[in-house]
Amino acid sequence: MELFYTIIESIGVVAFSVSGAMVAIRRKTDLFGVILLAIITTLGGGLTRDVIFSFTPPAFFNSKEYLLLSTIVSVIVFLFARKFSNTYLQNETRIEHINDIFDALGLGIFAVMGVKVAFEQGYEDNALISITCGAITCICGGMLRDVLTNSTPFVLVKRIYAIAAIAGASTYYLLYIYSESIGLEDSFAMILGLAVTFILRVLAMAFKWNMPKAIK
Repeated sequence: MELFYTIIESIGVVAFSVSGAMVAIRRKTDLFGVILLAIITTLGGGLTRDVIFSFTPPAFFNSKEYLLLSTIVSVIVFLFARKFSNTYLQNETRIEHINDIFDALGLGIFAVMGVKVAFEQGYEDNALISITCGAITCICGGMLRDVLTNSTPFVLVKRIYAIAAIAGASTYYLLYIYSESIGLEDSFAMILGLAVTFILRVLAMAFKWNMPKAIK
């Protein structure tokens, strides 16, 4: 089971690192900026969660493998964009759609992994803390990235972003709580939770679903 969690989390690290690096490149940052923003996008949410809930030490400082993986992925994205810069710029809209897919995948994975962290800290019986942990883990890294690049955070304007994260975290929480009575393995409950977030985000992008705004 630990291997399953590691694989899922590694996929999430790759997905968010690609997304963070692509946003950094679009904001015209240098190599250091691309690496930094990829790492913040990937691990900033978990760090924020641990600081808010006083989970010590924060998992960020025990995530050397994920820091390295995020760095490698962001450098690869940087080199690809640099080598094919003309093609990259000409296909900016298509690349943004690809970025959204990676972001949706990372969002789903870290939503359920954040809930898992709350369980490990002994909060299985507290739905609010568990689901909030999931939401913070997958959202706050992107918020920090956007603040650093002087952009309005995705979560405030992006199509069904926070709602998708909360829906996935809630799905996993409920399936975990009732897993024994319905005979569901934790790994399958986790996959269903991240799938809910991913599918909601993809559908929102495809059909242009948005939360209502006071002034359009």
